[in-house]
Amino acid sequence: MNVLTLRQRLQAVMQWLEEQLNRRNTTAGCVFIAAVALPLALQLFLMSVTALWHPEVAPLFDPTLLRWTMLQAGGSVLIYTGALLYCWPRFRSTRQRDWLAYGLVTFLVVSSTSTAILYGHMDTPFGLMVMGSVALARAWFPTRILLPGLVLSLALFVGADVLIHRGAMPYAPLLTAPVANGEPLLPWWNFTMQAIYNGVVLPFSALMFFLFAIMQRRTRELVSLTRVDTLTGLLNRATFMRLFEEECAKQKRTARPTCVMMCDVDHFKKVNDSYGHPAGDLVLVRLGHLLKSATRYPIDVPARFGGEEFVVLLPETDLAAAQVVAERLGEQLRGQVFEIDGQRFSVTISIGVAEAQGGEGGKALKLADDNLYAAKHAGRDRVVGSVAA
Repeated sequence: MNVLTLRQRLQAVMQWLEEQLNRRNTTAGCVFIAAVALPLALQLFLMSVTALWHPEVAPLFDPTLLRWTMLQAGGSVLIYTGALLYCWPRFRSTRQRDWLAYGLVTFLVVSSTSTAILYGHMDTPFGLMVMGSVALARAWFPTRILLPGLVLSLALFVGADVLIHRGAMPYAPLLTAPVANGEPLLPWWNFTMQAIYNGVVLPFSALMFFLFAIMQRRTRELVSLTRVDTLTGLLNRATFMRLFEEECAKQKRTARPTCVMMCDVDHFKKVNDSYGHPAGDLVLVRLGHLLKSATRYPIDVPARFGGEEFVVLLPETDLAAAQVVAERLGEQLRGQVFEIDGQRFSVTISIGVAEAQGGEGGKALKLADDNLYAAKHAGRDRVVGSVAA
């Protein structure tokens, strides 16, 4: 498997995961929650069993609390396994099972919180486990489903802190002796804590990178939506005007020729009335493609100005060259045959061209618009151009 194939498969997996997130289906969310939590619960269960029967490790733990921890971890394994067995056959179901999501998420957050309190949440990976549980649940479910678990978790932490400060409960009550007292850590403790740490940090980090990648992509899409006309894929009016002003300021400094071209589809309303709005959309999309192919795109900047009206910025182009481009565009559109619902038709375009002088972009744009209407009044399907005074 080469690097490109691996990357494509990874992108496919990420796209599939994003689709599942976007579904916001509680059954699918429970599958992912249980799948991530089950290995960690099994690890905690085996850790408790080993600590209970290991003669060197057992004295470090309170035997009563250790048995309770073992039962909690074993119960967690059964609950997550049961959730997987119940939800997996229903993974693609569109039915929302909020009761299951509430129960599973609350149990996940509360059980991880109680484990963190028992082992000591400030100097072990279990505090991070609580954060990871909350982040994982919030990624798949709305806040309302996470809220009961958050409230109970906060109550447990606050209650534990109050008891610790009053001397009614020691910090990390599961442990009978400090695990870190300046001596080398026991190999067993060092291994299990490292395993727990990796079991929490790696999925948590992967989740964060995944969510950040989604946010970054969606941010780019939102930025694109603010700049681009969604139908034609060309820049919108606001973005074009900003670029046009920048180019005119540059033209004022360099005195290099700059032209602007205003285009309007002839009898566009008749196209919509005769063949329907899908036909009109088809014409606009095709014209958008032609504006790119008939110009030096992306050096030249075509944009949808509004409705069936388009505009093109032609930097480093004098009036004669701009008129050649406009004539070529009109000829190409004239040769296009559109077909919708078995009906065939053609359209033409009127174009007004103006060359800016002294960086006066506003005058050039108004002159191009005036020339466009002059082309309309002269019979349409033609180009009218002049230099802005």
